[in-house]
Amino acid sequence: MQAPTELTVPVLLIASVVVVSVLGWIIKPLKTALILIPVYVRERYHFHRLLTAGWVHADTTHLLFNMFTLYFFAHQVERALGDVRFLVLYVSAVVVAFIPTTLRQMKNARYGSLGASGAVAAVTFSAILLHPGLKLSLLFLPIPIPGYVYALGYVAYSAYHSWRSRDGINHDAHFSGAIYGSILTYAFEPDRVVYTLQHFF
Repeated sequence: MQAPTELTVPVLLIASVVVVSVLGWIIKPLKTALILIPVYVRERYHFHRLLTAGWVHADTTHLLFNMFTLYFFAHQVERALGDVRFLVLYVSAVVVAFIPTTLRQMKNARYGSLGASGAVAAVTFSAILLHPGLKLSLLFLPIPIPGYVYALGYVAYSAYHSWRSRDGINHDAHFSGAIYGSILTYAFEPDRVVYTLQHFF
């Protein structure tokens, strides 16, 4: 599978996330203003945080892991859905993936969350349903691996960190994002999704 090498919508989207994340590391008040704080959503009506939290990350590892995954899957989704529906999928998934955690943590004044994990998971599972035969060539592996294997590993990693982590990264958002991305992809392209489910799973 070839990754995009030109200024496509996914590449520009990734660039925006990288720029905002880096600025957030440099300018701490900016990061604080953007992250998801469920108590602020409930008490101060900061609904914008459900969106802006998807453009900031905890550290370089968090950012690179998400953007690396998005880089290899987003082009496949954009090619199948087009720019507009791809952006609808990604942007809405940022918000939707944060909702379960927001509802659960609304009374926890010490809780904050950030990261594009939910939207990335939505795009990843969308790509699998639209292109079930896709494979990834990764630098640290000698042979290409099926996209669904990477996606399952991505979710397994998130499950592990959800269980043990206190890093503020919303690993639970991977699950809600994956489910939402699959449902919206079916809404956009039901025939392709049904074909994938019937012939590959």
